[in-house]
Amino acid sequence: MSVDVLVIAAHPDDAEMTVGGTLAKLADRGYTTAIVDMTRGEMGSRGTAEQRDEEAAAAAKVLNVSHRVNLDLGDGLLENTLKNRVAVIEQIRHFRPKLVIAAYWEDLHPDHRATGYIVRDIMYPCGFAKFPAKGEPHRPKEFLFFMQHWGFEPSFIVDITGYHEQKLDSVRCYDSQLYQPGENDKLVWISDPNFLARLEARARTYGTQIRTEFGEPLLSCRPVPIDDPMATYKPFFD
Repeated sequence: MSVDVLVIAAHPDDAEMTVGGTLAKLADRGYTTAIVDMTRGEMGSRGTAEQRDEEAAAAAKVLNVSHRVNLDLGDGLLENTLKNRVAVIEQIRHFRPKLVIAAYWEDLHPDHRATGYIVRDIMYPCGFAKFPAKGEPHRPKEFLFFMQHWGFEPSFIVDITGYHEQKLDSVRCYDSQLYQPGENDKLVWISDPNFLARLEARARTYGTQIRTEFGEPLLSCRPVPIDDPMATYKPFFD
């Protein structure tokens, strides 16, 4: 199996909140996309693992994601171990993506950090012919990292204008996690009544930096090639 883009996230809903607009835009342009969730989110304050399985499947349909896999490596217990690196390498060898987008390795949540470090540590070994993992060796063309709790200086910002509402629709699939009018449950970060507004505020902030309405920041570990600087910076000339 081969896809163009593979997103690797710690929990169901992480991919939607961070690069949902990018996924929607790439799918609309004819690229095949897939998501690997490292855990089922069973330690979350709200909902159950079974609910989140269903919500993740619904959200993937909203974003036109071709495939979604959950590795069930233990919510709140995720570590950068050889066993977990092998599990991720085997998914990369299965999906054979050209581009991987994963959680940034510096973050408030330990599962986010672990996911980022796992992906960073397999960027080169996934192409080793003798690495002890199933599947034919495969090294994607590039690895990028998305922003969650803690910020970074982006290598570039993807213009998601026209796809932001589709992104929010995918997040809205997670009914068990979001605020429901009239409920008395203890509020957490994602269940705050203003959560979707905060997602929009971040997207508008990064969109403003590239003179568009909405944007999603991404980090590259090496220089980003540009074919035509004039075309790349056209929004600044208009």
